[in-house]
Amino acid sequence: MIDRSLLEQIIRESSQRAKRKRKEFTIFHRVGVSILNELASGVDMSLVVDKIEKMLPMHLLDEIDEIFIGSFEENDERALEAHYESGAIYITGDLPTDLDYIENIVHETAHSIESARGLEIYGDSRIEQEFLGKRRRLRDTLKSHGIKTTNLDFEDPEYSPELDSFFYKSIGYENLFPMTVGLFVSPYGATCLGEYFANGFEEFFMGDREHLKRISPELFMKIVEIIDNDI
Repeated sequence: MIDRSLLEQIIRESSQRAKRKRKEFTIFHRVGVSILNELASGVDMSLVVDKIEKMLPMHLLDEIDEIFIGSFEENDERALEAHYESGAIYITGDLPTDLDYIENIVHETAHSIESARGLEIYGDSRIEQEFLGKRRRLRDTLKSHGIKTTNLDFEDPEYSPELDSFFYKSIGYENLFPMTVGLFVSPYGATCLGEYFANGFEEFFMGDREHLKRISPELFMKIVEIIDNDI
């Protein structure tokens, strides 16, 4: 006679394996999620979907039609975990945990909103001026540590491959982090205005809202405005 607890364990494990092997999911019964390769053994996409639905208001995903998880040339070329393009999010398929996928979906959702509603977000220049003020303070801090920034444009809010490489490779985020505390949610937020917005959006929904409000009040209020205007 099979032990009942053992039988229940076998059933649970079988169910979990079946869930991990599923290749198609939907968020809010509308946004398709397609898995194009095998996920890491600890990842459960059904749990990722469930947490996204509980975390984000449905209307914030209006600009997203599909999420693809697999291997993508643009991610590989730019050492990205994910990117948003033309209504779809493309996420690298070898991320190790559910949290990695949740963070990337939330972050790229911010970019989808930014792409569709850039004038609403940036038109009054409030976030841009806040961002550039922080950039200037970061530049001064770097100089005080003997780090040369002469050939880099800290006044351009748009993405710059040179500045991105300077932060990521020349200095390294680990070394940059202590210099960005109190200015940016993370060093990546200093990359450009778009990443400043997406980084703050991620903190708003997954981190400490009071911290975001304290260090980036204009960004915080703009996110609140976006949510309230759609309710």
